[in-house]
Amino acid sequence: MSEEEPQAAPRPTLAHRLEYALLRSVEWLLGLMSLRGVVKVGGVLGGVAHTLSPKHRRLVRRNLRIATAAQAPGEAELDALVRETFRRAGGNLLASQRAAIMPPGALREHISFEGLEHLLEKIRAGRGVVLVWSHMGNWEVLAQLIREVGENIQGGPIYRPLENPLLDELTVQRRTREGAVLFNKHDGFNGPAALLRRGGVVTVMTDQRAGGHGELCSFFGRLSSCTPLPALLARRTGAAMVTLSITSQEAGKWRLTIRAVPEKAKTQEVLRHLETAMRDRLSDVFWFHDRWRVDKMLPLGFFTKDAPAEAAAAATLPTRMVATLPSGNPDAVAALTTLLELRPDLRIDLLDRGNTPSLPEDPRLVRFPAADTNALLERCDASHPVPLDFALLLDGDTGLATQARSLGLRAIIGAGTSGKPWTRHFPVPTDAAGWRELAIKLVLTAKSRKNA
Repeated sequence: MSEEEPQAAPRPTLAHRLEYALLRSVEWLLGLMSLRGVVKVGGVLGGVAHTLSPKHRRLVRRNLRIATAAQAPGEAELDALVRETFRRAGGNLLASQRAAIMPPGALREHISFEGLEHLLEKIRAGRGVVLVWSHMGNWEVLAQLIREVGENIQGGPIYRPLENPLLDELTVQRRTREGAVLFNKHDGFNGPAALLRRGGVVTVMTDQRAGGHGELCSFFGRLSSCTPLPALLARRTGAAMVTLSITSQEAGKWRLTIRAVPEKAKTQEVLRHLETAMRDRLSDVFWFHDRWRVDKMLPLGFFTKDAPAEAAAAATLPTRMVATLPSGNPDAVAALTTLLELRPDLRIDLLDRGNTPSLPEDPRLVRFPAADTNALLERCDASHPVPLDFALLLDGDTGLATQARSLGLRAIIGAGTSGKPWTRHFPVPTDAAGWRELAIKLVLTAKSRKNA
């Protein structure tokens, strides 16, 4: 097969066929109800999921704690926001499936627009537009947005193909039937750029983690790997940028709000505007992906080309670590001071049992009393609006490691430990240089250490 020929789609398995049949059956059932009724049923199912899934409840709560930390709500208010997020996720999910099988144009009566002029004025001037949005609300209404701009305007998303080839084919057929132009995220930059140069609209979901391909920026105040694609597309093609929020109104109604992004905005500024869009209604945002998760082995590191120490100045919220020190080993303090040097945005909650050695004066290094170990990490986690990210238990306390696992911390690292629940083990260093080296291995990748 030549390089120009497209790869053949994978053959569907029995599991794929069953999954496809299930989806079509669900769609048939949804088709018997009005869109308003579907939203209400989805809300009930979302409430059931909130009750039955503590894992996802903990994840949504963690994400919302970060997103609201600048003006932290009380516990009761946060609990209510988490419940509402589950209900809206259920309603929006089922509504999106119901909207996908509606006749062309039938969705228009269910949506309203605010700020549409920000998009229209760019299109009428012959410019392409990069539409920046998050996984929010009923995403099927995006197809209606392109129709509202004009029948002759081409537009569509950069999307990730579904693993099930039958569902992927169905989705592509539906999107293209409605006039959308789809770009496989694995096919590169040229397709979306060409559409923008022709005056089209490209939608980019910008709230996802970008991994090693991202740019280190502050997102809701937290340092994170974020996609530079919207700013890059705009810069390379001369396109404008706008943000979009999709918020639920009454059951079965949604509002699309469009805001202009300043010309030549860089990634950090684009993200600030996206945050504004998401804050239109945080409970409409799909908070079920672990946006700010840390790596189990490299909890303070990123796999981007940017150095964390240089990018950390943009962060207004800390990355939080709970730590212990081995008794009678003052050299171990070097591990903590090194971490603070490499990650200026770090806050270390040091569990203090009354025998903690002398520590440097640094507001980022906080002693947390540990006289009572019952639910100690849970209390430590709740002592700050931002949740704990990982545990560095240099005294090898397995009981605390078990608490960290129950709390849902992804990285639980110890010195002189083995087995579970630890995610990484280090031998106990013999001097201050060894403790510094341990800290460096939690922040810098082998490549970044080589380039340092």
